[in-house]
Amino acid sequence: MNGSPNLVNTVSEARQAESKGQYEKAFQILSPYWDGYSQFPNAIGFSDLETAELFMRFGSIVGYLGNTQRITNSQEISKNLLTQARRKFISIANFEKTAECENYLAMAYQRTGELTEAMDWLSESYSRNLPVYHPTRINSYIIETVLDIESGKYERILQRCEELREVFEYHASALDNGSFHNNLAIAHKNLGNSEEAQKHLKAARGFFHQANHLSYYASVENNLAQLLHKNGQFEEAHVCAENAIKIFQQIGDRMREGYSLETRSQIYTAEGDLEKALKFVNQAIELLEGGESYRKLVESYRSKIKILLGLDRLAEALTTMTAAHNIAALYISPEFSREIIESTAALIEKKYDSNKISHEQTRKGTK
Repeated sequence: MNGSPNLVNTVSEARQAESKGQYEKAFQILSPYWDGYSQFPNAIGFSDLETAELFMRFGSIVGYLGNTQRITNSQEISKNLLTQARRKFISIANFEKTAECENYLAMAYQRTGELTEAMDWLSESYSRNLPVYHPTRINSYIIETVLDIESGKYERILQRCEELREVFEYHASALDNGSFHNNLAIAHKNLGNSEEAQKHLKAARGFFHQANHLSYYASVENNLAQLLHKNGQFEEAHVCAENAIKIFQQIGDRMREGYSLETRSQIYTAEGDLEKALKFVNQAIELLEGGESYRKLVESYRSKIKILLGLDRLAEALTTMTAAHNIAALYISPEFSREIIESTAALIEKKYDSNKISHEQTRKGTK
């Protein structure tokens, strides 16, 4: 970006902090150009290119920052800034930067659970003619796997990652390679390929350590905890989840701290300690309720429903179901909200029918 030397250096410094997950620091670096979240940054005297770059960096940072802390309407602010930046980049025919903006827009919609809109923006980015090894396009590939994880398309992730393996091996940064291996590991984990998942998680952890990205490094620890708990290695799983929680607390990433608390709840559920499971899922919900990761919040509510039913606390389970339904209906989709009602009804029917059968078997056995 040519233009004001001060702005060029400031944006470059902010981007460096952003690449290490230091979103608060990145925002502070740019703060002389913006005095609050309620209005657009001050770009008086800047060229269209400089203004668009400034808006894009703020839009990206606010999106990430809002996902880690409690910033009201952070994703809407992010979307507005990115949309303005995109318009300016299109007006000056800078389609490389347009594609970058569209990647960030896809992530902003993904964070609020709006997966259809997220995929639409990713498709817009893919429509831009960029080389397969361009950093913006490599980021598109990572976003694609994130959206496929959210949609449960795990086989597709394995196929796509195999197609892209050499692109990442020879052209991607340590940070991007970490994301590649982490997302591939999640797909393997959900397909039951435990050894492959563990191999890729260890690779991801090494890349994120090399990139000095604490937040993503801790996310791998959380993913390892989930994998170990599925394998019945509960003690090791607790250690990994605790490591993740400590790092997230250290860097102030409240949303991902919530995800890791949810993981600890899942481990205790698998161990049969439902009281401890309830304690940790309540802590997770308390953190997630202050943010905009609505899909993650709903999943924590659903975990709580199962725990409460296991504890024979039906009334509380129904209250939690109502909260999950309302969030899904308001922020995600009517179909998802209906699915919550239907799945909860199935859980209740299964539990109380099985209790009835067990009671009848016991009664017959005493005759």
